[in-house]
Amino acid sequence: YGPRDYVPPVAVEIVERRRAIPLDDTEGIYVRDIQTGRVTAVSGQVYMLKPYEEAWEKDLPDSVEEILSSQQNDKRYVRNKTAVVSYRIPHGSAVQIYDYRAKESRVVFGPELIMLGPDEEFTIVSLSGDTPKRPHMLRILALQLGPRFSTDVVVVETADHARLSLKLSYNWHFEVDQEQPDKMFSVPDFVGDGCKAIASRVRGEVALHTFDEFHRNSAKLIRSAVFGVDENNHIRNRFHFTANNLVISNIDIQSVEPVDSRTRDALQKSVQLAIEI
Repeated sequence: YGPRDYVPPVAVEIVERRRAIPLDDTEGIYVRDIQTGRVTAVSGQVYMLKPYEEAWEKDLPDSVEEILSSQQNDKRYVRNKTAVVSYRIPHGSAVQIYDYRAKESRVVFGPELIMLGPDEEFTIVSLSGDTPKRPHMLRILALQLGPRFSTDVVVVETADHARLSLKLSYNWHFEVDQEQPDKMFSVPDFVGDGCKAIASRVRGEVALHTFDEFHRNSAKLIRSAVFGVDENNHIRNRFHFTANNLVISNIDIQSVEPVDSRTRDALQKSVQLAIEI
C-alpha cells in the first residue's frame, strides 16, 4: 500500500494496480471475497480492495434497469454494475424489497434513499392503465399511497336492454398497517382488480333498473352499489378491500354515453322532457 516506491523482483509479476475508493454514506460498492464467494456491500468509507477481494457486478432485471435509467437526466446513462444500487423513494410512496438469502421482505416508506444489498431485489408493481383500463400498462417500483384517483369506462345494460357507456372516476388511498406493511403489495395489480370489482357491482345494480329509473337516480344507484348501505339504509362512504387495505372513498360519474342508436334516442327524449318540465 502506498505511498511508497516498489521495485518488483524478477520473479514477481504485477497483475493489477488498485486505488482506494472514497465512498460517501449514500454510495457504495459490492465486494466479493474470491476465497469464500461471499458478497458484501461497503459504503461510507475510503475502501481499498484486499488481495483476495474483487469488485462484484450486480445484475438487475431489464424492467428495473429501465425504471432506474428513466430517473436520470442523461440519456447516455449506463449503470455501473459494481456500484450499490440506490433509489430515492418519493414522498407518499412505498417500496418493497425482497432478500433472497434471508427469504424475507421489507417495506420502506418515502421520502427515503434506499440501497440494495447484494441479495436484495426490488418488487416490481405492474398496474393497469389507460381508459378503459388495460393490464400491464405501468411498471413502477414505488407504490403511491394516495389519495389519488383513477378513471375507467364501464359498459352496462339496463333491465329494458338499454346499453350505456359510463365514465367513472374513483378516489382511492391505502390504509397503512404498520404491523403488516407488505399487505399493500399482496395484490399485484390493485388498479385493475379494484376497477373490475367496482364495474361488477355497477353492472349488477344497473341491470335491476329500467333506463328511465337509472337516468333519474344514476348517482345514488351507483354509490349504493359500490359502497353498500348500513343498517339504517344510509349509503356508506367507503369501499374497503381487505386483501391489500385499498379504500375507495368516492365515486363520480363523469359522463353517460349510449352505445346504440335506440338508447341514444331514448336518452335525448328523457333529457328533452326534463328540460320542458
